[in-house]
Amino acid sequence: MKQIFRRVLLWVVGLAGISLGAGAQNPDPRSLTIYQIMVASFQHGEGGAPGYNAMWGPDGHTKNGNIRGIINALDHIRSMGANAIWLTPVFDSTRALGGEKLQATGYFTNDFFKIDPRFGTFSEMKELVDEAHRRGMYVFLDGVFGHHGGVTTPSPSGHVLDTTAVLSDRPDGGYGNIKYPESLDYIKEVATYWMDTLGIDGWRLDQAYQAMQGGHNYWHEIRGAVEQKAAERKAAGERWGTLGYMVGEDWGPASRVNVGVYNTGGLLSAFDFQGKETISGAMQEITPADSILTWEQVIEVLSPPTARGYLNDSVMPNLYLSNHDGYRVADHFDPSGKNYYGHLKTRHAILAAYSGPITLYYGDEYGDRSLETTGGQKDNISRTSGHLEARDRHELDLRNYIARAMEFRAANPAMWRGTASFERMETPQGEVLVVTKTDPESDNSVRILFSREDVTVKIDGKERRLKAWEPVFEVIS
Repeated sequence: MKQIFRRVLLWVVGLAGISLGAGAQNPDPRSLTIYQIMVASFQHGEGGAPGYNAMWGPDGHTKNGNIRGIINALDHIRSMGANAIWLTPVFDSTRALGGEKLQATGYFTNDFFKIDPRFGTFSEMKELVDEAHRRGMYVFLDGVFGHHGGVTTPSPSGHVLDTTAVLSDRPDGGYGNIKYPESLDYIKEVATYWMDTLGIDGWRLDQAYQAMQGGHNYWHEIRGAVEQKAAERKAAGERWGTLGYMVGEDWGPASRVNVGVYNTGGLLSAFDFQGKETISGAMQEITPADSILTWEQVIEVLSPPTARGYLNDSVMPNLYLSNHDGYRVADHFDPSGKNYYGHLKTRHAILAAYSGPITLYYGDEYGDRSLETTGGQKDNISRTSGHLEARDRHELDLRNYIARAMEFRAANPAMWRGTASFERMETPQGEVLVVTKTDPESDNSVRILFSREDVTVKIDGKERRLKAWEPVFEVIS
């Protein structure tokens, strides 16, 4: 009876054009579909703050993005099936050492307790968070807790930042200028202050390995403060600011992250650089051969964390295809190729089928490219102008496919927390990979069909015609 009810409900939802769960509040971090925004390059909203005039990134692209522009884009973000947004740093960087190009990135702040006036006001930031929440989306801010651009004032409670230059426990990460444990109380206050004042739902943590100093992983204490604040807010009847999700940036394969931010009870989630490079190409190198995706690669990325070399199955690697620090996923494929948009659909289908939190990068829904720009470097070339409309029918088709895939993910718990099994089926036209995902808790099962050729395949007595590089999603129960 439960299965019949679910099938009927999904059918009705499909007819109505709405989703089950997309954008709805869900306290399980594995359900997150996060939309990342580089604030200065995304959108300039008229009537808002002036924005910056320059930023590290490609020439001729938006540099004056502001908070008002993000508010204006929330309906588009929500329509992509996202249930969260991540903003690059919004704290005051107007006096940061290094000049305007660096200030505009937000990654070298001079005051962690003020909103950057070039981006907007506190009131606008509160409006952004409230409007995102009204649409059922979490909001995560970017916490740079290992380095700064000239902080000179204490926290509202009087804690101070120790700005001693210090080498983290991972020497290849270089020096930061926030020293632990001397700065711990200050950083804990930053992490909880914005939960109370804005109701934010967690943090993305830049160069997270910089908080590992002197043989100690200080994310243990910082995460504890965030989780305690989230619990207090929940006990007080607050709906938002109660998730306390924290995801760290720790470049490298699983083995590196295991000895990095995951160790000794540090962070529970870090970006899945290993999975990203497996399915969508290197971060800062162009690898055209990546358009030839093997089924072994799909199976690897959709397998549990421990099967992929991660510390245990309790950690939550966050999979993504592009971000602000490297090339875009589309850069790895030939736009004149027959299956160009199909390759992008396939990568987003894998993303949607991933058990764990995922992150979309603005513009990838339209297949935006970095390589068509000038002036950018490999660590900032993807900071291209944001846009909310497709520029041709191919972009519109890609955008709609990705939105449907993410809505399907949100509607089916098996997609974001299910266990996957794999079957390779031979057809006269080519091999099909059948991925079946099951979630016993919700009695939900789904199937994703991958093909590199146009094929006809029979499953459960029913023939299906599959288009090359356009995975199909089906509800089984």
